[in-house]
Amino acid sequence: MLRAITILATAFTLVAVISENTRASQAEAATHRYLVKRAAGRINIDGRLEEADWAACEQIRLAGYNEGVSVKQQTTAKMLWDDSYLYISWHCEDTQIWSTLTTRDDTLYEQEVVEVFINPDGDREAYLELEVNPLGTLWDGFVLKRDSALIGILAWNSFELRRGVNLEGTVNDPSDTDKSWSVELAVPLGELVSAPNTPPKDGDRWRLNLYRIDLPQRNKELADYSAWSPVSGESYHDPDRFGEIEFSSQSVR
Repeated sequence: MLRAITILATAFTLVAVISENTRASQAEAATHRYLVKRAAGRINIDGRLEEADWAACEQIRLAGYNEGVSVKQQTTAKMLWDDSYLYISWHCEDTQIWSTLTTRDDTLYEQEVVEVFINPDGDREAYLELEVNPLGTLWDGFVLKRDSALIGILAWNSFELRRGVNLEGTVNDPSDTDKSWSVELAVPLGELVSAPNTPPKDGDRWRLNLYRIDLPQRNKELADYSAWSPVSGESYHDPDRFGEIEFSSQSVR
C-alpha cells in the first residue's frame, strides 16, 4: 500500500514535506475502541446534530493529547455509517469561537480546528487527514509516514466529502461569550481505497484518531490539544497510538 501511494504521489505537483521532532512509539494494540453502528435514517449534514440517530449514538469524550493532560473546554464526538459514508460529529465547548482561514488546505492546524486521521487498513504508514474549522473551511490530504519522516500529499482533494458547521455563538466577536460549535463530516467510503472492504463488512476494523485544537484568546500559550486516543509525544501524527473502530451491522436504533 505504501508503494502504491508513493507512486501516486509522483503524479502531483504539490507535495509538502512536514518535519517532525518526535518519533512515534512502536506499534501496539489500540487502547481506545469504538463500535460504529449503522445509521437508521438519513443524516442531514448541517452541523446541528439533531437527528434521532445522533441522539442514540454512543458518545466519545476527547481528553488531553497526552495521558494525564487536562483540557479546559470539553469536546465530544460520535460516529455512524451507511453503505456510502462514515459519519463523524464533534461538539466543541467554546466561549470565544474564532477563525480567519477560508481557503481550502490552508494551515487550519494553526488555529481552532477539529481533525480526524483515518487508517483503514491499519498499516500505520498511509492515512487520510481531514480538518474543519469554525468557518467550515476544509483541509484534506493523504499522509505518508515512516519512522520520523512525514510526507503530506496536499494536492489530493475529496470530490464527495460533505461537511457542515453549526455555531452557538458568533465567530470573531470577542465582545460576547459563545457557547459551542459543532461539525458533521460525511466521509465517502469509496475514496478510502485502502479499506479491506467497500462498504465495510460487519466486524471490519480500522485505525483512526480524533482531535481538536482550541486556542483561547488566539493565544498559543493557552492552547489545549485534545485527542480521543492519547499520543506518545508532541505530534498528532502518531498512528501507532490511533484508536480502533469496528463496524457493526446493528442499527443505532
